Amino acid sequence: MMKWKVLPALLFMMACQMVMAENEDEKEGEPPIPEVHALSMNVGIASQYVYRGLAQTNGNPAIQGGIDYVYKGSFYVGTWLSSSSYYSDYMNGASSSLEVDGYAGFKGKFMKDWNYDVGFLHYDFPGTYPAASLAAANLVKPNSNEVYGALGYKWAYVKYSRSTGTLFGIPGSSGTYYLEANGDIPLWKSGLTLSLHAGRQSFKGSSPAGIANDSLFSYTDYRVGISKDIHKYILSLAATTSNAGSAYTNLYGKNVGSGCVVASVYREF
Repeated sequence: MMKWKVLPALLFMMACQMVMAENEDEKEGEPPIPEVHALSMNVGIASQYVYRGLAQTNGNPAIQGGIDYVYKGSFYVGTWLSSSSYYSDYMNGASSSLEVDGYAGFKGKFMKDWNYDVGFLHYDFPGTYPAASLAAANLVKPNSNEVYGALGYKWAYVKYSRSTGTLFGIPGSSGTYYLEANGDIPLWKSGLTLSLHAGRQSFKGSSPAGIANDSLFSYTDYRVGISKDIHKYILSLAATTSNAGSAYTNLYGKNVGSGCVVASVYREF
């Protein structure tokens, strides 16, 4: 008799589990509801730091990390840091070993597969820059500001960044822009992502000597890479190159825009 009393309860529990499973299947097809407040962090190491096709650590490893806050999946603010010797390698007497970026913006989606991102980015390169060093290199202090806007569809997007003053220490370069096209393509069910990038850094204005910045500093860069997320550890390998001219040759005789391969591993929290 006890078996017959238990059976209705078991049937009821099985029915509840089936309903819950059906509800979960329905929810899988719905877009996730973003958290009101979301905080994330990342830290990692790269075999070298390359930005917009230019090596920032002269072939040496870089430690990098950042923190981001997102409100309702749309408004965000954050900071990102990396070791960098770009300006120390470029100017005699200059001392700078760090890049600190701060940014804020607004992002969202529309028409299901389209997305956008607009914001402001500040680059800061703390260090010492003696007036004599800057004058000898025909540069000004490198701290810079940009505004940007991006438009994407699924895994591809284009982005336009424009300086609001001098960019990266190049005198008279206000209005300089960087236009890029990017794609992060999932490779079937392998868990691998193929990344493709092409960008054009176009400088405006002219040097104190009257030479057009465009002829000295503008260039195009390319990158192809592959990455995999393994339990929030992101491993990647990328090849990058550019047609940057001799103006990008540092004190060691190296053109920092020449081709190179970068390996990195990051941990997300």
